[in-house]
Amino acid sequence: MPGLRNVLLELHHSIGELPFLGLTFIIVSLVSFVTIPKSTNLATSSAAGLAGSIWGSTQRTLVINSTTNLPELVIMLVSLFGLGRLGGIATPLGSNLSNIYLIFLVSPIILICKWIVNLKAGDIKNLIRLAQLEKKLIYWHVTMSLLMFSFASSVYWILTGTCQFIRHSGVSKTLNITSLIIATIFCLSGITIFLFFEAKLKQSRPELYKDIEDSNFDASWSRFFLGVVTLCLSCYLLNDFFAVWTEIFQGEFEEYSLFPTIHYFIGSLISSLPEMTVAVGNYERLSSPDLNTALGSASQSCMTNLLIAGLGSAMSIALSMVGLLQDI
Repeated sequence: MPGLRNVLLELHHSIGELPFLGLTFIIVSLVSFVTIPKSTNLATSSAAGLAGSIWGSTQRTLVINSTTNLPELVIMLVSLFGLGRLGGIATPLGSNLSNIYLIFLVSPIILICKWIVNLKAGDIKNLIRLAQLEKKLIYWHVTMSLLMFSFASSVYWILTGTCQFIRHSGVSKTLNITSLIIATIFCLSGITIFLFFEAKLKQSRPELYKDIEDSNFDASWSRFFLGVVTLCLSCYLLNDFFAVWTEIFQGEFEEYSLFPTIHYFIGSLISSLPEMTVAVGNYERLSSPDLNTALGSASQSCMTNLLIAGLGSAMSIALSMVGLLQDI
């Protein structure tokens, strides 16, 4: 939304730096902690209900966690078809890291803090007991998440020729179809490996996918689309706010060599807030199937991000052949 960015920049010039930061902080807080959680719950509960009625209960976990990746898909498609640029492919690739630390570290901490405030020490003990009981399941999801992250990092390097932890360069400045083809193959390889091992997990422990709590699932297409549209718009709005902030303070970030790190970690974090919402909600239910769904917010979402990046690479190959993409 270039128009929105221009409006925000004009607002910054009109009211000054401190009032602008205060105002945008309030808006970002409301979107992050109210709009995104509510729209995520609306979209995922409807998606799970629809998946259960169409494909059966075993597919609900994957559908729930794949739904949270729709903002990455929308941002990538807008970049490709709206701007004619490849930069959007970096969005799903970058989100894999934030999925890992948000779901495995931040989400449990948030939930434990919530229980402490509500004086629910028993729930904390139950969560620890559940984690001890399901060590192998946790290890499986952590391993698969790190594996998908390694594939995403490899694809990022193939497309940009650089590591995202060293400097942020978006996507290759010279369009290279060969790189896009190799990136697509890497994405498909990672997806295939994940689906193979997940099929083995489903075979050995089918209850993890059949017995998740479904009292709030509502098979409604209208609620699904409302949740998805609100979720995507919210994440896009946060991305625009972040883009404006980085433009305003880019000089300070670069002076202290912070810009690459800030851009990568916060930029990818924004699109991973829906995954954290799903993870916290499912951790709280304290059952093995719901724990599997919570952990899948990292592993399955990382796989879905790889799928989105592979789709973007494949579409970029087609678009470049007809001259619709420009170098960036």
